[in-house]
Amino acid sequence: MERLEAESERLTRRGILAKNKAEGVLYPPGQCGHKLTLPRPPRAPSNELKLAAVAVDLNVRPRSADMPPTMQERAFRYTRALLDAYPEKKPSPTQLAMCLKKEFDATYGMAWHCIVGKSFGSFVTHSNGGFVYFSVDKLSFLLFKTVVRQVKSPSQQKL
Repeated sequence: MERLEAESERLTRRGILAKNKAEGVLYPPGQCGHKLTLPRPPRAPSNELKLAAVAVDLNVRPRSADMPPTMQERAFRYTRALLDAYPEKKPSPTQLAMCLKKEFDATYGMAWHCIVGKSFGSFVTHSNGGFVYFSVDKLSFLLFKTVVRQVKSPSQQKL
């Protein structure tokens, strides 16, 4: 508000606004010798910003991802729920990996793989849109999906 008043006062001193008022003419912004900058309405937060807010709220550190934000959010929330379900005795990394894998198999189809630990190396191939690597507390989580192909029995294969 102060900015608009200051702009109006500056234009009045220059005689521009007074002249326009005297003529009774209203000019569109930018055509009467001055520029008004109007504040932009706030944009709805993008999915990435929402995901970042969720990650901060859950104390999750995303490391790398090739996965839609909604699926990442599900992985973050499910992992946090697993860790919070047993505050007195944390589940083993193997139990966490099994639970997260089964959750994603049930929700998004078969062939999900999960690796959980404090320190591990990996080099994996994954399906498009099916990879997320993140850490919670001191544990790292690698969740990825592969393609499932039917294996033909030897009698069905043609030589």
